[in-house]
Amino acid sequence: MLFTRNQFHSTDDLMDKANIEEVIQFERFCRDHSLWDAMTTCFAKDSYINISWFKGNGEQFVQASKEMNRYAPHKIHSTHIWINGTKAVALMEASIQMRTTIKDTLMDLNSDAQLAYCLEKNSNDKWFITRLECIYEKDSLVPVTPSQIDIPDSEFQQYRSSYACLSYILNSIGYSVNHDLQGIDRPDEVNAYYNELNDWLTAQ
Repeated sequence: MLFTRNQFHSTDDLMDKANIEEVIQFERFCRDHSLWDAMTTCFAKDSYINISWFKGNGEQFVQASKEMNRYAPHKIHSTHIWINGTKAVALMEASIQMRTTIKDTLMDLNSDAQLAYCLEKNSNDKWFITRLECIYEKDSLVPVTPSQIDIPDSEFQQYRSSYACLSYILNSIGYSVNHDLQGIDRPDEVNAYYNELNDWLTAQ
């Protein structure tokens, strides 16, 4: 079912897709604008989050994001949604951006990733996020203004190529990074993860 073209949509299907897209985009909007109470309403009570710097449930994720106190906006490019009854998988193409100072030089981080959401609809026909993970693609770290900065390649060699710059920045501000997440530098693991999402979506 996952990665197949959606068939003709009924009015109810279109409403579900609109509501799903709204909740996941609103969750990112809340993260970017420090709307912590509103962000909490997007997650199911038993939700599971596993990204570069955090692993836990939705409520804990919101609190950890609040404590992080870093402006790192997400630029959303496209979202693809597959629905099966009261379950849905949404894959959001996005870029994570952060501005920070390294060795007295103002730098811009850009990290391209696919945000993978699992959602379920409750008895009141409301959709909630039950799972959120990332598939990391590539990233870059460049000076904000034309200038030179010397960061040896050796400082990045310990990191995965799909999120090396993101890992470097997170470590520099005191966060431990999970180096075994899904990334396009490990295509077999990404395919296995997609199969896992599809199995969850199609299970009765």
